Amino acid sequence: MKKISLLLFVGLIPVIVFSQKITKVWESDSLFFKPESALYDSSKKIIYISNINGEYLAKDGNGFISRIKTNGEIEMLKWIDGLDNPQGMGLYKNKLYVADINRVIQINTNTAKIEKIYKVDSAKFFNDIASDTNGDIYVSDCFDNKIYKISNEKIKVWLESDFLSKPNGLLCTKNDVLVLNMKNQTAFAINKLTKKSQEIFNGIDNLDGIVSDGENGYIVSGAWQGQLFHIDSNGSKTLIIDLGKEKIITADIEYIVNENLLIVPTLDKTVIGYQLTK
Repeated sequence: MKKISLLLFVGLIPVIVFSQKITKVWESDSLFFKPESALYDSSKKIIYISNINGEYLAKDGNGFISRIKTNGEIEMLKWIDGLDNPQGMGLYKNKLYVADINRVIQINTNTAKIEKIYKVDSAKFFNDIASDTNGDIYVSDCFDNKIYKISNEKIKVWLESDFLSKPNGLLCTKNDVLVLNMKNQTAFAINKLTKKSQEIFNGIDNLDGIVSDGENGYIVSGAWQGQLFHIDSNGSKTLIIDLGKEKIITADIEYIVNENLLIVPTLDKTVIGYQLTK
């Protein structure tokens, strides 16, 4: 997923093809409870895993965050608990942000303490989070077709537009916020300053997670059908993993570029690691 190689030229136009070998290298112990999202903390060399642990959208206090090592070993199953329905996560310095229905939970990763809760009474389903290099935090509301932004310790609606159609996965690039629409199978790049949007690809069901491949492309998950795709710089998609026959869900993924390691939460009891090599 990570690496793209330049194989041939047609005239002056390069044809870029995804050309990596993908190997399952580990599967965690079956101790998780609906693991939904994975996020790597490079400063601690640890992966955070959000666990729903209950019915979807239930405000039951059963949700929790786990910490696992890059070899799949569970370091701490319930590092943070007492959440309701933890989904996507974002990280800025030592602050971990967790989407939790109509709240964003801010956790200090050094002290393992909840520092702040951003609550929006009108929000319906905070789903994913992306952090910018300047510390701004973007949050998708999948059921209300909005994107919120946390800046200067305040949360406000950043974007509400007709092209949002159950927005789920988010990713910040230098100039844009990328958003995956679950309902109409589209993905858009939204300029952070002008909020002008441009479609970058389409045609994938149940779009969930999106991560950079470390170069000019992305890896995205089609959650419920258990599929993972590589998207190149031209928006062309390649199916790279299909777990549908095994009835394994591919939820909100993470990719560790330096280790060529793709992390896949399954929304069941395990998390799976895949190595991508040339």
